[in-house]
Amino acid sequence: MQEKNIRIIFEIKKGRGIKENTKILLFAKAAGRCELCNELVIKDKTTNENFIWGEKAHIYAFSDNGPRPNKNIVDKNNINNLLLACPNCHEKIDKKGQDKYYSADYLREVKSKHEERVKLLTSFDQRKQTKVLKMIANINNETVKLPTIDIINALIKERLYPCEEKFEEINFSDNPGLNNGVYWKSKRQEINQKLTKFHSDLIREKIEHISIFGLGPIPLLMFLGSKLDNKIKTSVFQRHRDGEGWAWNKGKSKAVYKFKIVKKGVNEEKVALLLSLSGFVNKKLLPDIINEEYSIYELSLAKKPNYNFLRTKKDLSNFEKEFTTAISEIKNKHENLKNIDTFPAIPAPVAIICGRALNKNSDPKLRVFNTSNKGK
Repeated sequence: MQEKNIRIIFEIKKGRGIKENTKILLFAKAAGRCELCNELVIKDKTTNENFIWGEKAHIYAFSDNGPRPNKNIVDKNNINNLLLACPNCHEKIDKKGQDKYYSADYLREVKSKHEERVKLLTSFDQRKQTKVLKMIANINNETVKLPTIDIINALIKERLYPCEEKFEEINFSDNPGLNNGVYWKSKRQEINQKLTKFHSDLIREKIEHISIFGLGPIPLLMFLGSKLDNKIKTSVFQRHRDGEGWAWNKGKSKAVYKFKIVKKGVNEEKVALLLSLSGFVNKKLLPDIINEEYSIYELSLAKKPNYNFLRTKKDLSNFEKEFTTAISEIKNKHENLKNIDTFPAIPAPVAIICGRALNKNSDPKLRVFNTSNKGK
């Protein structure tokens, strides 16, 4: 009997095993965060315990029948074909039919941007560390919001990074922005309490730089500025109205300021200062107490006041110089001056600078009037 040749073919299925070194590298490059939604995937949100719950997602599917298949990719477990993802994002991008939204090109771009951001942030040395103070308060009936991502993006563009994950916050957004004495007094007290603790933390933590993000009624922001230590390095940020977020423009400074006397009064101890920058302070709408006894000064733009004049850090620092010079000139002309009645039409960072720039021992105090309801 003729013996038949029998050939036994073993099909060896390729496993999905990702090398340990590749896993470690993936987590390191992504800084332990989902590369799609930025969720931290190395700590349990409920228990706050360290716990790895991130998943390794394939850009091009491991299986030829999976989402985004590509038979030309030999090593599907290569680091360049893997995303660190939270379970929710992993399921979403691999769901049938979703590849038209989550294409391989899109996922590669998301991965690249996330890992570049991690690389950039971890390249900063300790000298670029900053403590963030965020203040928000509703303006009349307008609800104010300041997303954390906007703060982070602005800091990155200034090559700064926050010294802690949770920012110091003064939040009055749960209260309507009322224009009465009780409201102003209570909010000033809260700001004072918060800033006392804030400065204590700065000393204890040996912080050398702070970053201020503020939105709210101008009188409160000016009071906030007056409680800041002008000896510590400080960056104040501006929310731009043209969709550019809070990052300062890198172009040239264009704002030009001018200071003038509008009217000379008969009483040397009574002075009003109009700050006409984001809009005009209408002199006809000043309260009755600003009578013939008052000398009235105005610090404004050389051109017509407008909301978009403040574009660069230099615009803000130039204003600070003009403002302190104006205060010095007023002091020289009014030797016994205790208070300056101030009527501001200014953006938030200018308000903070006005309060911070004053010499608390020798300059007159600013008595600030709310001009938000005044017309042109």
